[in-house]
Amino acid sequence: MFSCNPRGIEAEIMYFARHSPELLPSCMVYQKFSCIDCQYGNKESCILLKDSDFLSLLRWKVVNLSKIAKNEDVSDDIVICIIDVFESHGSALHVDKVLGLLLRQNSHLKINIAQLKKILKNNPTIFKDNDNNIFTLNFEETRTYEDEQNVEANDKNNF
Repeated sequence: MFSCNPRGIEAEIMYFARHSPELLPSCMVYQKFSCIDCQYGNKESCILLKDSDFLSLLRWKVVNLSKIAKNEDVSDDIVICIIDVFESHGSALHVDKVLGLLLRQNSHLKINIAQLKKILKNNPTIFKDNDNNIFTLNFEETRTYEDEQNVEANDKNNF
């Protein structure tokens, strides 16, 4: 069962998404799902189902984490930390401000402004470039994990 702490829930979901996607609860993978036999609880007691905004955010992170994982140059942990900066601030940020907040919240990270700009610009499905080095989270292209798997399967079939 998930911990009651939202950060704990998020950490567990993101761990599964990175290392064991087959262990993700069905509500993370599918828009239409059943809670029957779910290892995390039933429909009435599930913390995820009680907060639809939190569920949507976690789904978005799981989908985009799979995109990040395909980019060998960038650690998904760094991108998750950048997403956390935008979530905690709640608005558009200049790249200099993003770097300052990122390093303040995660002093262990070794990243410079050029690397940060590259990450932000090379992940347009996650980060939206609003010009003049001002970025926001890009929620316009939100898909489910199931949608992403279908897109990937279609791409493979087309080649």
